[in-house]
Amino acid sequence: MRGLGGQPLYTVTVELRDKGGNVLNSCTKRIGLRTLVISKDKDEWGEEFCFKCNGVKVFAMGANYIPEDQIVTRMTKEKTVRLLEDCVEANFNFIRVWGGGIYPPNWFYDKCDELGLIVWQDFMFACSAYRLTDEFRESVEVEVSQNIIRLRHHPSLGLWCGNNEIESAWVGWGLPEDEECKRDYLTLFEDIIPRLLTKYDPVRAKFYHPSSPSSGGGFIDPSSNKAGDMHYWAVWHSFKPIEDFRKYYYRFCSEYGFESIPDIKTVRTFAEESDLDLCGNVMQTHQKCLLGNEKLMFYLAQMCNYPYDFERLIYCTQLVQADCIRSNVEHMRRARGRCMGSAYWQVNDTNPVISWSSIDYYGRWKALHYAARRFYAPILLSCDDSDPKRPVLYVTNDTPNDEKLTVSCRVRNNKAAILGEFATEITSQALSAAPALTPDLSGHFATTADKRTKYIEYTLIRSGEIISRGTTMFVRPKEFTFSPAIINVDIADNGNSFTITLTADKFAKSVCLSLKDFDCVFADNWFDIHGKEPVTVTFAKPDGMTVEMLKQQLEIQNY
Repeated sequence: MRGLGGQPLYTVTVELRDKGGNVLNSCTKRIGLRTLVISKDKDEWGEEFCFKCNGVKVFAMGANYIPEDQIVTRMTKEKTVRLLEDCVEANFNFIRVWGGGIYPPNWFYDKCDELGLIVWQDFMFACSAYRLTDEFRESVEVEVSQNIIRLRHHPSLGLWCGNNEIESAWVGWGLPEDEECKRDYLTLFEDIIPRLLTKYDPVRAKFYHPSSPSSGGGFIDPSSNKAGDMHYWAVWHSFKPIEDFRKYYYRFCSEYGFESIPDIKTVRTFAEESDLDLCGNVMQTHQKCLLGNEKLMFYLAQMCNYPYDFERLIYCTQLVQADCIRSNVEHMRRARGRCMGSAYWQVNDTNPVISWSSIDYYGRWKALHYAARRFYAPILLSCDDSDPKRPVLYVTNDTPNDEKLTVSCRVRNNKAAILGEFATEITSQALSAAPALTPDLSGHFATTADKRTKYIEYTLIRSGEIISRGTTMFVRPKEFTFSPAIINVDIADNGNSFTITLTADKFAKSVCLSLKDFDCVFADNWFDIHGKEPVTVTFAKPDGMTVEMLKQQLEIQNY
């Protein structure tokens, strides 16, 4: 599994021979040798729910995967491989195959085997009540059996889950009372599928999960914070504030999300210039969520100054999406041990739309995917900013090694001038989360005016190298007094890549790099620049591009 060593795979052939030694049939599979189970140990908070690989309890970091195209025949191995490699680039170690889509093709699981990504596999049932007629039952038994047999040899396969959100629908969605249909649910998901798993995949059958979310089945508190997994959608669907995430300590949060608009190049594949109106018919048609545009604007109004052009609107929605998900993930990772998994909704799109994805239909990274590379880092420095006068910096270490680290925190004003510094040396224990530094900032953040003109930035250093960093403002971006920054750019041609070095004359928040007509993945993006302290970014050179062309193509936005 990713983060716990290499991914050795072995080709195994089994032959059936008659008494004369003649081969009657044979089967060749590529397998891996490891133990991978779900741990449900009892603890002070109830019952944990976490993957356990070769005896090591793993904090699962990933997202939900949906079909890569609404027209399934347009899905290709090349696109799937690129998507999964992009997940690894963002430090994923697992992925959930959502039950409202399709069973992916073999190459999906082959690539997960190679990359060491754990697969949470839903059976393809979602958000519906099914009448278990004889004909439907027979169809289900064939479908489930065939896919168990097809996939069971993959070392990446970590969990079979019965369905998406059907148990919780019976409990909390107000479905019409239908005792026969409710019994059919129990028969299908808590009898038929477990029996087929016991027959065809007996080891994984022992920790089959009947639904997502679920605390174990039987319609008993499926959205519990004490056992199983949880879907949390009050932020977004119920208009709860972003900070609401931190009220909850999930055992495993397998769905939560926040929308944004994709890259302008993606938007222009379905919209003319006259269509660039969020409330217009074209944009509304390409909105994946009921009342989605209203929800976007609701949260945008809380977080950002009004964007007066459409490309600025895209920038702001992506900024808010990334910050929202970051806030929840960092909260969960600070609670490592109590919470043991994060799967945001969703990593990819089925078509070019406004959605919850971190990578759009054409493979373009949103701010969220760049943020995921930071908040899913194996060793993470994060800030519990509940008390601005005494924020707590945590180190979460999801590696199997103890690490000697330096934690540094600086107070800066809106021109990036350093007003105070704090630092400490620590040894971070393997597979742990613990507070590392609690600076006394009472002299810096005594008033509302202080919060609007000062911020903290912090770094985690190992052997002289920064391996994690962050910035915290104690007010929302629209409430902070930014002093417009001038960003300076220096470009170096390295042959097959470019290096861009950026500095600023003041604090520049959420600096976004993009190319007008080309696509690339930057080594870092959507980062903060703290005055004249340089930020260096590399990326692979698009075919035929020169430095002069890059100067014409490069676009930079910041808050």
